[in-house]
Parts: sequence; structure tokens; C-alpha cells
Amino acid sequence: MIKHIVFDVDRTLVDSFEPELLSLQEAIEIVTQQKLEREDLSKLTTLPTSEFFKRLNLSDLEIKQINKEWEITFSKYKTVCFKNIKELIKELNNRGYIIDIITSRTLEEYHELDNELSDISNIINTVITSDIIKNPKPNSESMDLLCSRTNCSKDEIIYVGDSKIDKDFSISSGCLFIPACWENKDLMNEENACFDPIDILKRL
Repeated sequence: MIKHIVFDVDRTLVDSFEPELLSLQEAIEIVTQQKLEREDLSKLTTLPTSEFFKRLNLSDLEIKQINKEWEITFSKYKTVCFKNIKELIKELNNRGYIIDIITSRTLEEYHELDNELSDISNIINTVITSDIIKNPKPNSESMDLLCSRTNCSKDEIIYVGDSKIDKDFSISSGCLFIPACWENKDLMNEENACFDPIDILKRL
């Protein structure tokens, strides 16, 4: 019996892709004088921030400078919840499901969304961020930690995410998966793909 609905954050709960992509592209160009192609950036932005920078082969100093500039450039763009997300979360709560989050964001990055998530934050039970684990998605460590903290089993969980990494994460974790395709269409041909958050209610 499913008891927990666990959500990814970026491109699943919040429409962060464009703000993140444009502001990061701008910050990297300011520091390195190189403008990375949108396609290359979009492939990497599903990774935890530390892994993202590692794959770009940037020095520690460059990473520090980019992060500083990124705070400035990101403030130009607003990250908001997708339409019907808050309604979905509230309805799931009304139906007795426990709402959790597993995200590639660090805790500090997650708290950047406090204002946007303020009216549903009291519904969210447990949040697992990438800075409290050693092995990020698709490794199952963060799901193992969630199960430990909530005293639930993986057959009681559905994970909702938008990317192949999220799908692989669900497989490695041994839990059910719902593809969130209302913004990222990479998984649109997958079984149970949802194109509006409210569609999730039909999959339960």
C-alpha cells in the first residue's frame, strides 16, 4: 500500500530550469569569459551542484567566483511552482498521503524556495538534500535515508521526478515511479507519464 509520495524539486515541483540555466550561463561567462552552449548546460543541470562543477573541470577559485556571481544573476529570475502543484500537494495530504522530498539541491539551495513553498511547507514531512549524503541520485542512498527517517518501506513509496536520473533512482531504490512531464518531456513515452500535476491523482 502506498503511503508516501516523494517529489523531486527542480522541473517537478518548481519551474527552475530557465532561471537556473540563464543565470548560470551568465555567471560562468562573467568568470571564465566562455559562453557554454545551452544544450551542454541543460544536460548537466540535473546533477548536484558539486558534480556539475566537477564535470566542467573548473578550479576551486573559479567555482567560488561563479557561485558568488550566480547569487547575483539568479536574483534576476523568479522560480515558481508549476500550475496545479500546490493544489496537488494539498489534495494528496487530504487523502492521507505523506509528502516527502528528495532533491539534488543542497539544504541552502532548497531554502531559497521558502517563500514560494511557504503555503505548503507545513504539509511536507521529510526533506532529503544532496549535502547530507555521499552518493547522489541515481544511487539509492538518499531513499535509504528517507526510509530510515520515516520508518517506511520502499514498497510504500512512489517517487515523482522529471529525468532519466530520477527514473534510474527509483529503479535502484526499488520503488514505484511517476514521470513528471509537464515541463521536461524526456520521459513522455514512459508508462504512467503525467503531463499535468493533477494527473498524478489518477495514478494512485
